[in-house]
Amino acid sequence: MTAGDTAADSVIVAADSPATVSDSASLTCGVTGTPVLDGNGIGELRHGRSIDEIPALCQVLSDSEQQGQEGMMERVVVVQLGGETVRTIVDRGRIYRIEVNTQRFRTSDSLGVDTPLARIAAMRGAQFAPGHDGVFGFSPEHCGLSFRFSLPWRPPAGGQWTAEAISAAHGTAAANRVLIIGCRR
Repeated sequence: MTAGDTAADSVIVAADSPATVSDSASLTCGVTGTPVLDGNGIGELRHGRSIDEIPALCQVLSDSEQQGQEGMMERVVVVQLGGETVRTIVDRGRIYRIEVNTQRFRTSDSLGVDTPLARIAAMRGAQFAPGHDGVFGFSPEHCGLSFRFSLPWRPPAGGQWTAEAISAAHGTAAANRVLIIGCRR
């Protein structure tokens, strides 16, 4: 395991997986050249897309039920994307969340895994909130993206994590996961 990985990052292939596990490495998932991530996905791997469409577009490595971060079982489809593995969480047959744990995928302005917290905090409207396994930063400038930082979950006593306070205390911390949750504007 590398920094930022969790036990939920391991892959278990179910024998009776509903989606076809792809053998073809020629499926690119719509990624050519430098892959760009945005608030709705990467290439053809898009938030809200029917998971039934993915085996025709992307190399599916596994499709299984796994214990999620909240302790409940969730469907996880792992795909090969631009030479990296990417986990997708599926709900009601559609991609609900895409989890990026590699530096290879970046936004058009180069945000991604390893982006310093201070850079997120400096964005207009940046907010930070404790989550189930770290602190998450997000900004309207990058609607649909959430940047995870391995930091104390609790804000300072009697307050919240404001962009200024968290940047002053942890500005050099680097994002170790980017969640694509879909922009709902």
